[in-house]
Amino acid sequence: MSAERPRLAFVVQRYGAGVTGGSESLARAVAERLDDYRVTVFTTCARDYVTWRNELPEGTAMEGGVEVRRFRSVSERDLASFNALSEPLYARGASEAEALRWLELQGPHCPGLVEALRTAQHEFEAVVFFTCLFYPTYWGLKAAPGRSVLVPTAHDEPPLRFPIYESVFAEPLALAFCSGPEETLVRSRFRLREGAASAVAGIGVEVPGAPDVDSFRIRHDVKGPYAVYAGRIDEGKGCGEMIGFYERYRRDVRGACELLLIGTLAMELPRVPGLRYLGFLPEAEKMAALAGARAVVCSSPYESLSIVLLEGLGLGTPGLVNARSEVLKDHCRRSNAGLEYADAAEFEECLDLLATRPSLRAALGENGRTYVAANYGWRTVLDRYRGLLKAAAARTRGAAR
Repeated sequence: MSAERPRLAFVVQRYGAGVTGGSESLARAVAERLDDYRVTVFTTCARDYVTWRNELPEGTAMEGGVEVRRFRSVSERDLASFNALSEPLYARGASEAEALRWLELQGPHCPGLVEALRTAQHEFEAVVFFTCLFYPTYWGLKAAPGRSVLVPTAHDEPPLRFPIYESVFAEPLALAFCSGPEETLVRSRFRLREGAASAVAGIGVEVPGAPDVDSFRIRHDVKGPYAVYAGRIDEGKGCGEMIGFYERYRRDVRGACELLLIGTLAMELPRVPGLRYLGFLPEAEKMAALAGARAVVCSSPYESLSIVLLEGLGLGTPGLVNARSEVLKDHCRRSNAGLEYADAAEFEECLDLLATRPSLRAALGENGRTYVAANYGWRTVLDRYRGLLKAAAARTRGAAR
């Protein structure tokens, strides 16, 4: 029976159970749940998005019922050199040649993946590319344009203004957006392929019914109220600004709550009273941390979805989000389940409200549960993906006649 299922290719820069990152998590979650298809993932040997170092074995393996083909990157990223190249281009813009050089240095530089996809593309009913910015998507779309679906996970960051990305959005037969604001951004910036199908597909969110918050508190010696940030901890995610705002809150507010950081550390942390880094936690512990928090803080100004915000809302924990992110604001306003901050004073006031007013936290939390249940169930999300896949396959068959 399995041999009769149509085949799909997924292309994503990193993949696997130990890999963190929004687009990577989305790709894996969808690949493992589309059991009416046979999915083959084309990805790299990297675990780390900073260096793209080849850490995982090259070749083909089965993971979670999915065939995974890994290819080596030909070079690691030198972050200092890459940043030195990037900053002037972000400020003045880039020619096509400069942008292509930037794309190669950004990585992961994996021409072997692209050539394998070019050779195998006709084995698949559709080829689904996750994230718009990276080398595998840009060159993969050129290698296999005739059956392509793009999940751009786009947000308004400087590289999206480079001219090379016009072709990334002009090629796909279908596009799956993570949120309404993401779709609005893309359509305002790029000309899509005529007749391309599209949908706001989102992601399915599953949360445990009764996370063990007490055990989490005991294990990590958490005695009082706390807020939590979960994800990559780096400057690009707004963490430096968030920590600065928290330091002011800690100075100004008597009985201030702790701020717990969970995830991969990619910046040096200052010494701030009440700021604690717990490292990378197992999923059950992360869920317990979110469930017991007064707020889940989402500090990034650049988001296309924010899985951790949706997980927090689904667990009944309000969001405290960066007002510069249209996506995060949209979640909070449509759900009426979170507050937003534009500066240090607003951060301080909002966190104090959520930490000291249990009735407010409870009301926002209930709104969040309702919002996630109504919009982010896996059955609904997978049906949206299936619709786009069928639309892309129909156009492919039509073009072949």
